[in-house]
Amino acid sequence: MKYLPALGFGILLALLSFISFSLVASAGYMLDMLSAVPKIAPNSVEYLLLGAHDASLLILLAGLVLYAYHRIFPKLPFDWFTAVFIQMPLGLAVLALDGFSLNLLSFKGFALTLTTFAASFGVLVIFWLLQRRARRLSLATVND
Repeated sequence: MKYLPALGFGILLALLSFISFSLVASAGYMLDMLSAVPKIAPNSVEYLLLGAHDASLLILLAGLVLYAYHRIFPKLPFDWFTAVFIQMPLGLAVLALDGFSLNLLSFKGFALTLTTFAASFGVLVIFWLLQRRARRLSLATVND
């Protein structure tokens, strides 16, 4: 029961991700960039920009939701189970809808793999970085 809010925030993260990508699609700036290239190939550099854009948007949303959870529920546990429950809805939705891609032979495949990785493990990577930073700060205060 104590991890139920984390699952709720995970569903919120999935909804925010899908809404933000639909807003990006309706704004059309990424489509304009891709359609401005006269003859786009799977090894076009524009796909790297698209992958970096999508992955950074996912990482930003994951960090925002993780921060909001920690601030709204300071009494609830903030551990690896929390991170997994926040990550699970988005990760499962992306893997179910897009599948797993590990095509690193073209820029287009790399962009798809990067985006899938960011959607499937973004919260866990951010949580790991937060844990690592907290451990370093605790070691630094012990040594002083």
